[in-house]
Amino acid sequence: MVLSVYLIRSIFPSALLQASARKRVEQRRNLHIICVAYLLFVACAELLTIYNPKAGIASHTVILFILLFHSALVSEKDKNLSRFLMTLVLAPLIRILSLSMPLVHFSRISWFILISIPVFIALLTCMWVQGLHAKDVGLYSPKLKHTPVEAGVILLATPVGIVEYQILKPAPFLGLEVGAADFIVPSLILIICTGFLEELVFRGLLQYNIIKLIDKWWGIVFVSMLFGVLHVGNLALLDCVLAFLIGSIYSIVREKTGSIYGISVSHGMINIILFLVAPLYF
Repeated sequence: MVLSVYLIRSIFPSALLQASARKRVEQRRNLHIICVAYLLFVACAELLTIYNPKAGIASHTVILFILLFHSALVSEKDKNLSRFLMTLVLAPLIRILSLSMPLVHFSRISWFILISIPVFIALLTCMWVQGLHAKDVGLYSPKLKHTPVEAGVILLATPVGIVEYQILKPAPFLGLEVGAADFIVPSLILIICTGFLEELVFRGLLQYNIIKLIDKWWGIVFVSMLFGVLHVGNLALLDCVLAFLIGSIYSIVREKTGSIYGISVSHGMINIILFLVAPLYF
């Protein structure tokens, strides 16, 4: 039997290689279809939240359970796909929490803190289950040679924050006055609970898993598109485009430097300008 297999491989090597190549192409195509399908599901759920928030929450909940079921279903067959799907659960989870947490009972700053707690728990659980180290998700000090890149992406936050404010024009936080002391605590909360948390989810855990599953550039495009789609609820197409573009830059910087620290600060500064600075000065 072993001799027969050897003879077949010796006589028909090109045919076997072609069959193997076709199988890899088919597997890759199937992974692309899966990614696009879930991206469309999330986009549809986001569009639904515009017209009916309760239906949008229900849709995101359905997506969350489908992802969990799908992850469990392929856990033995394809561990990389299973881990990617497990990580993708964080996207609908963030939207379920943000849509279901009533603003009327909490200040806006408290709202950010309350939403971040279960997301942090879910994120750390994913890392623990997958056996990931801090460096895998970008919790890594960049090398000195990457300092200009890190500084550049942080400086980019100022014009991006101003542009996003011009698009969305959010109202200033209630009770916030002009003064350095009034900005310190809210600024730290925005950096940790929005900038750092979202970068750890998208450019850290999710980008790591999809690049491992498919490839670097497809991973960057997918993560950036998902990040943009999750801004649909802001009711501004330009904001979705801006989120996609800045998300793409963050993803490239993450791959270049191996770190999410600089992009986390940049992301947090965009939100500081958007919610704290621009409403009072522009």
